[in-house]
Amino acid sequence: MRRGFALSAATLAFVLATPGIAAAGGGDDRVVLRPGDGITFSAEPVPGWCSVAAVGRDDAHRLVAITAGHCRQDGSSPIWKVGEQHRGPVGIETDVASTGSVDPIGFPTDEAPDYAVLLLDETKVRGSNTSLPNDRGERVVLESVGSLQPGGSAVGAQCAAGRTNGVACTSGDVLVDSNLMSSALLMKPGDSGGPLARADTREWIGLSVGYRPTGRGLAAYQRADRIVEEIDAQGGVGAGFTLVDTP
Repeated sequence: MRRGFALSAATLAFVLATPGIAAAGGGDDRVVLRPGDGITFSAEPVPGWCSVAAVGRDDAHRLVAITAGHCRQDGSSPIWKVGEQHRGPVGIETDVASTGSVDPIGFPTDEAPDYAVLLLDETKVRGSNTSLPNDRGERVVLESVGSLQPGGSAVGAQCAAGRTNGVACTSGDVLVDSNLMSSALLMKPGDSGGPLARADTREWIGLSVGYRPTGRGLAAYQRADRIVEEIDAQGGVGAGFTLVDTP
């Protein structure tokens, strides 16, 4: 997964206000940010990006998104939606984050969680709980945050979404550790931060963080329930996170 990108020198005048509505026809002309959408830290076309896992509101009713912590820049960088940079930044990084942990080779380990909270500008963007479909019509839909116990867990059909790979689905067990879980559902560079969901219950259960060649399922996902616990413990932006319920 891509772990960093060059920053522009731009600064962001960030104001939370009433969402923008287009005058013509009264339609909502804001950028839509969905599970699996790409984000970047530059207004210019870049060779890499990360993905969004989920969009929701915190207990202060702020619109926020969650991505991978190893994608984080300096904690205050503006963010753009990949493919729509011409529409301007849609939010900003916050200091609520954990960059995860890796072994000497660079593979994710279970010692530290991997997540980052983004504060979105509701005048520019609205959130969705539904990814774009793949060519088979499969989507990731997030309706609740799933909780899994450590050990093997039979989750059945599961789907992941990311900017590079789009939506991919498989069926089988996951192996759950304290922070990470392992799945056979491999994603690609640039999909870091994208969601893993149970297809039948529409529970958000993981966030893509990379690969672990451990024989326990090659793909590594940060546990979603642990992300929410960590954010609540910090008590800042994102605390009390609940998923948006609009497609």
